Amino acid sequence: MGEDRRHIRMSLATLDSLGSDEELREQATRALRQAETERRPSTHSGQDPTGAITVVVDTAGQVEEVTVSRDWRSRVGVSGAPDALFTAYTTAVQTAVEAVALQQLRADSDETAQAQPSGTGGAAQAPSGASDEAEPDDEQWLRQTWQTLHDLDIELEGLARPPQVVSEQEVASPAGVLTLRMRDGAVVSIVGDIRRIGQLDAAALRYEAHALFRTYALVRSQKRS
Repeated sequence: MGEDRRHIRMSLATLDSLGSDEELREQATRALRQAETERRPSTHSGQDPTGAITVVVDTAGQVEEVTVSRDWRSRVGVSGAPDALFTAYTTAVQTAVEAVALQQLRADSDETAQAQPSGTGGAAQAPSGASDEAEPDDEQWLRQTWQTLHDLDIELEGLARPPQVVSEQEVASPAGVLTLRMRDGAVVSIVGDIRRIGQLDAAALRYEAHALFRTYALVRSQKRS
C-alpha cells in the first residue's frame, strides 16, 4: 500500500510540472495551430468539368503548373480546349482566394477568442432571443460573404469608373495557338486557333498553355511597376 501511494504522489508531481489545465490547453492550442499551418497547402488546383486540363496556382494566383491529359481530345474536343483551360484557371484562382480568406477568418477568430477575458466560470451564455439554428460552417459563410462582396465591388466599380478607361489587352502563346484576353489586368477569356490546336499533342498543348500564363504574369507585373 505504501509503495502504491508513493507512485501516486510521483505521478501527481509529474502532472503538476506540466502546468495548470489552462496552460495545458494553451499549449495544445498552439500545437494544433502550428500543425494546421504546416498542413496548409502553398498551391491550389482547378480543373475543367471533364478533368482534362488542370491548372495549379500559388496563394497569389500565379500559375505554377499546367497539366493536360493524354485523352484531352475525347474529353473536351479541339474546339473546347481554350474554354477548358480558362475554366481550370478560374477555378484554381477561386480556390486560392477562398483558402487565403478562410485562413484570415480563422486567424481573426483566434485573436478574438484570445482577447476575451478568461475565468468566467463557464461558457458564455447566449443572448436572449438568439436563434437556436446551427450556424453555417466557415466555408459556407465565407463563400456567401465573398459572393456578396464581389457583387458589390463590381457594382461600385461600374459606378465609379467611366467606361472609356477600361484597359483591354491580349497576350499570345509562343506559337500563337492560344490567346489570353485581359481587362484591367484580369483574365476574362482564353481563345484559340482551332486548326493549330488540332495539330498539338498533350505535351505541346501543355507547353503553349504554361507559356501563355508566364507571358501574362510578365505583362501584369510590368503594368504594376
